[in-house]
Amino acid sequence: MNFSALFFLLGGVAVMLIGMNMMGSSMEKFAGSKMKKLLGKATTNRFAGVGVGTAVTCVIQSSTATTVMLVGFVNIGLMTFSQAANVIMGANIGTTITAWIVSLAGIGDGIKIGAYAALIGFAGIMMTIFFKNQKIVNIGNILVGLGLIFVGLEFMSGNAKDVMFKDPNTPQDWAYALFRGDHFPLLLVLIGIVLTALVHSSSTITSLMVVLASIGVLSFENALFLALGSNIGTCVTALMSSFSANVNAKRTATFHLLFNTIGCLIFIAPVWIWKTEIATLLASLFEDVGLQIALFHTAFNLVTTAILLPFVGFIVKFVNKLVKDKKGAEQDKQMLAFIDDRVLNTPSIAVANTKKELIRMAGYAKENINLSVQMLLEEKTENEPTIRENENCLNFLNKGIARFLTELIKKDLPDADDDAVSTYFRVVSDIERVGDYAENIMEYSIRLHNEEAKFSEHAKAELADVLDKINNLFDKTMYAFEKLDVSVLSEIEAIEESIDVAAVELENKHLERLQNNACTAELGSIYLQTVSNLERVGDHINNVAKSIKRYVKHA
Repeated sequence: MNFSALFFLLGGVAVMLIGMNMMGSSMEKFAGSKMKKLLGKATTNRFAGVGVGTAVTCVIQSSTATTVMLVGFVNIGLMTFSQAANVIMGANIGTTITAWIVSLAGIGDGIKIGAYAALIGFAGIMMTIFFKNQKIVNIGNILVGLGLIFVGLEFMSGNAKDVMFKDPNTPQDWAYALFRGDHFPLLLVLIGIVLTALVHSSSTITSLMVVLASIGVLSFENALFLALGSNIGTCVTALMSSFSANVNAKRTATFHLLFNTIGCLIFIAPVWIWKTEIATLLASLFEDVGLQIALFHTAFNLVTTAILLPFVGFIVKFVNKLVKDKKGAEQDKQMLAFIDDRVLNTPSIAVANTKKELIRMAGYAKENINLSVQMLLEEKTENEPTIRENENCLNFLNKGIARFLTELIKKDLPDADDDAVSTYFRVVSDIERVGDYAENIMEYSIRLHNEEAKFSEHAKAELADVLDKINNLFDKTMYAFEKLDVSVLSEIEAIEESIDVAAVELENKHLERLQNNACTAELGSIYLQTVSNLERVGDHINNVAKSIKRYVKHA
């Protein structure tokens, strides 16, 4: 065997995959702001879902990536299982674009556009060097990715011949036996499943099939069954990704596997019986065997979708019964409800959902402030277990969101999203600090209860007034944060200043009470610390409101 040619062949595969990933990720960045709106259309009807799945997968060049992304969306509640099922059908169609791209590389007797694509890639790299505008840079990276795909294919095709042929007309015995032998269809389907599962990409296997068929190593009939198997193998990655997800995310991955398996079973017998007729028909439409494989791959997924689309509701119901809910399971507060590592490759959605997670976290912080002050005012300790549970949740969310933001900031984000993520680091810290002050106030209440001491009714009324201001500040701040409404920032600033003024007044009044022997030193210390903690809570909430100033100009 010519090992130099083999190494160049593997290098060609690597270059092609880099090109696909680069083109897909750059196209996603270019259209990222519209991705969420596009996915929103999947909620309207079944046909819209199929269309969205096709479009998104054409953009990111991978049905596996689309399905893993959908598992993440369902896991965080961005989509329902039924909506995701419709998008998955479209993803199967969208992934066939890869075979068409590869078929046009000029392999064998195909259309000779590979050299032009390489030139386009060169133009793309020049755009990334000489332009600073992010949109132009993204377009340049798309062109670079496209060029790399064709350069990689050129390496693959040229060196595959040296690896697999004894001479220009005679394949190696092992290559002939492996790729052109009269194999049992189910064995070929199994090979397609295993190979695709190993490389986690049906696009890669389809590309190799086109290359091998174009140089005369892989027979067209064998390629048909390998293509059927690759459609099942591509489900493995999403299925593995769903293991740590909720029940609906598991159902989404299971639906993908079941849908593709049913489609494969529908086609196996007809393709086996009429493989010669299918080959003759496709050859009459396209002379190039790569284009014939691309056409079959597309037709297979279109026909499967057309046949099964009316029965999707039944398949969904079957999957619901197959993957059952855990009865009696309670929702755990210590979980990330809106963010998931699976959506990191769709940064615009990841950023938007991080905001939702922060708002959820703020809800626990607000609840704890109210519960802890309530303990002081009502002289009860029943709130302690809930406060401690919420505090554990706040600590968990603080770590989980910070870790997610650390991964998200590594992505090449648009300016608005980059500024948002930078400020979210501070926001999550501010919210966590609010929880800490609530815990402090709870501890003060427990001390008073143990010492059988209590505040005067006048002191309670003063603290209740400050708490009302903090709740007002909390509500307006989270509205501004969620809606990016800077018009209320001046009002928020005024409320926070009123809390500062109230804190000073309360401290002065308390000193008067001490001078008049109307309060003990022990009670006075706890009262002053409570006022101080509430004033700091106001500062941190105001920090959250001010955080939007940095990136609201981009919104």
